[in-house]
Amino acid sequence: MLRRPLLLILCLPALALPSGCGAQEPAPARARDNRVAIEVEDFRYRPQTIRAAPGTLRVALVNEGRLAHTFRVERRNTIVAKVSSLLPGDRATKRFRVREGEYRFFCALSNHEELGMYGTLVVE
Repeated sequence: MLRRPLLLILCLPALALPSGCGAQEPAPARARDNRVAIEVEDFRYRPQTIRAAPGTLRVALVNEGRLAHTFRVERRNTIVAKVSSLLPGDRATKRFRVREGEYRFFCALSNHEELGMYGTLVVE
């Protein structure tokens, strides 16, 4: 008879957990007038998903982190745009042409991409 209450006690914490795996991804940011601002943090870009229209995209970057970072945009393993170095507190603006499709952006330093410093640009 003791088994059922014990089983219930052991299962209650699992019921309190939110469904799904991990945190919810924020909604994608939409480039307005084909301009978007990206905050560069240590091991994360904010926003991490961006939607834009085809044409010339203007990206304004600011490094809010404590480490140096880069910004590289690729499509089909071809570099479309890059900023070689952003020291803490630095700002940079990069303009580049995009066509319909999906691009990936990331920090090319060391293992920063593997630590979560990447994102997606969807052009439609």
